Amino acid sequence: MLPFTSRLSASLALLIYATLAVLALSPSGHAMGFGENGSWEPYYIPDQPQTVGVGIKVDQITSIDQQSENFGIVGTIIFKFSDPRLAYEVQGNQVPLRTMPLDAFLKIAREKQVNLPSFILSNQQGRRFVQQDMIVHHANGDILYHERFTATLQAPHFNFRRYPFDKQKFFVEVQALLPETHFKLTPIEDLSGLGDMLGEEEWIPHNPKLEAITVQGPTGLDTSQVQLSFEANRHIQFYALRILLPLLIILFVSWATFFLEEYRRRVDMANANLLVFVAFNFAISTTLPRLGYLTFLDSLLVGMFVITGSMVLVNIALRRLKLNGREVLAKKIDRYLVIWVYPLTYAGFLFWAIRFYLL
Repeated sequence: MLPFTSRLSASLALLIYATLAVLALSPSGHAMGFGENGSWEPYYIPDQPQTVGVGIKVDQITSIDQQSENFGIVGTIIFKFSDPRLAYEVQGNQVPLRTMPLDAFLKIAREKQVNLPSFILSNQQGRRFVQQDMIVHHANGDILYHERFTATLQAPHFNFRRYPFDKQKFFVEVQALLPETHFKLTPIEDLSGLGDMLGEEEWIPHNPKLEAITVQGPTGLDTSQVQLSFEANRHIQFYALRILLPLLIILFVSWATFFLEEYRRRVDMANANLLVFVAFNFAISTTLPRLGYLTFLDSLLVGMFVITGSMVLVNIALRRLKLNGREVLAKKIDRYLVIWVYPLTYAGFLFWAIRFYLL
């Protein structure tokens, strides 16, 4: 009697051989695929790939998560293709088309051994919730599939270094499951784009673009993909009035303290101004994206905090010079601070931040 391991190896070899024999005996031009209830059934491999028109429309933008780098949409996907094997006869005064749910159409296609174009959203996160889907089946074999869905899509190309002057790019990627030897996806421009009521108040979406590309699909082979891309930039009014303008006022108040003759009052005002800056920073912290790198606005806040804090130390040093009988030197330094050092420090830092982050 053979050992157990030898018997197991022989059984596996027999199973593989039987499987290859079934594949070899299958009809020419067919391959094996899953049918209803998990059974095996043949499906047709075309000599030429079937052309499938794809339309993608974003009806609503439900969320944009900057830290997680994803966004939520309510969208519509439309597939249009034609297969003569799906044609049917029209009797009497019937309209030469019919609508039906997807499950009923899949049963018809399975009975006629028609291989249908399946797809995935390649940048989808989590589940896609289909609100409604419908098949429009024409008598000549033209098929239109309409699906309205809700999904969260990944946006790995987000880059917020220029925040709040950043411009981001969004993608909705529809990818065929079978390779290009089976299906070739082509864009349908007139059924794609952005809706008129997107429901997004922070961003201004624009410049939608639909294009077809070839990528490596789930099978590891070249696979057709149609993607809708669009750009979006922020409404600047909020950031200009709620963040940039208060920062500018804090800067002018810091500079105005140098016009006081009494150094003790300067120190008190500089301390108060620093506390105002700290409170302002905490107030706007919830609106700033929490990222692993600094943005343009982060650099402004950090740089102005350092310069505003240094003004407290400078005024304390000037007061010490006056108390030590060196008031002439203190006034000379003070004059250079008011006219040159303070304005040029802020201007130089602002020039560096704009050049490094925005240009």
